[in-house]
Amino acid sequence: MNDEQELRDRLRAIEVPASRIEIDGLVRAGRRRAFRRRSVAGAGGVALATAVLLTAPSILTTAGARPDAAPAGAGATGAAAPAGAGATATASPGPCQPSELPLPAGMRNVTAAGVDPTGRYVVGNDVVGQDFRPVLWTDGKPQALPVPGRSVEVTAVNAAGVAVGLVEDGRQEHVFRYQQGASTRLRTPPGNWHVYPRPAINAAGDVVINAEPSGKSGGEDSVVLLWRAGSTEAVKLPLPDGANAFAITDDGTIVGALYRKGVASAAYAWDQQGKGRKLTAPAGETAAGYAARGDWATGGLWPSRSTALWNLRTGALTRLTTDGPGDAVNASGWVVAKGVLLRDGAAVELPLPGGQAGLAVAVSDSGLVVGLARTGVDGAANPGPRVWRC
Repeated sequence: MNDEQELRDRLRAIEVPASRIEIDGLVRAGRRRAFRRRSVAGAGGVALATAVLLTAPSILTTAGARPDAAPAGAGATGAAAPAGAGATATASPGPCQPSELPLPAGMRNVTAAGVDPTGRYVVGNDVVGQDFRPVLWTDGKPQALPVPGRSVEVTAVNAAGVAVGLVEDGRQEHVFRYQQGASTRLRTPPGNWHVYPRPAINAAGDVVINAEPSGKSGGEDSVVLLWRAGSTEAVKLPLPDGANAFAITDDGTIVGALYRKGVASAAYAWDQQGKGRKLTAPAGETAAGYAARGDWATGGLWPSRSTALWNLRTGALTRLTTDGPGDAVNASGWVVAKGVLLRDGAAVELPLPGGQAGLAVAVSDSGLVVGLARTGVDGAANPGPRVWRC
């Protein structure tokens, strides 16, 4: 069994939403690409011990298993697709056509991490020892980005080609913005802060992430930070105590979850003045939102551990019949969950030659899926980043 599968099997034992400690610790473990063992207490005394060796951080936060049937009367639920429910479909159904992404000279162990809504820009990371090196593809042409620290991980990019990510340099870490050939540090408020799990960016270039005071854990005393487009100074958003942000839409809506004692209690969408809307969850379940685009947000439901898709305009919930949670979504409501692309509520094959297995990481509004190939008996080998036209 490979390390990624071992991690997933351990996460399946969790009967509560992934805690902030788990999300943060697992993502950081993926960044360092080294074995770490860590016991994490969740609600009800649930503990998690993980040993991680991963190269796809966005897959790392997935913690799902078999979905259960939705309770009757719990909102608009079901396996049917939400197509046409308030979003404009820009990608047509059909077989997905795979291709490889070329690598910058000297890079050998690269995985894709994200794609902009148009599909023109793709971001990913190489691994050198235990450190990341960022890559940006523009119209399929790769470019190694600046490395202003020991480890530099790019996590997202918008339609203008503005990329964001994290720099780790010893005990120091910060968010960076890459724009027009230059990398810029985005400064946190006075004091020492730990930012987590990774920054998100919208079309305007606004960037959002969570931060907790250094020395704290599990999101204790955490805040949500926003850097407006072009600014290097963070604004603390006036969100409720326990609010964590994981996505920002083009209209500035913040999507995430409200946490109590380090564990998600409900999925939320907030405006930047702190007014929130609780996202629907079936009776007896809790939820967390992890990604958003246009009218859509995706995340997970617990204890069923299934993938959730919310229409932010109508409030309707669709429970998707796949392992979850969802961690990427496009403007048509296509979801990526646990490496699987879901279109119209059904898993879409991502074909690759030679016995390789395709894993999705993100999907653009134009239907470009970015991900990676796995080979070998245990699926541990990484032949490199892949894209599919779907």
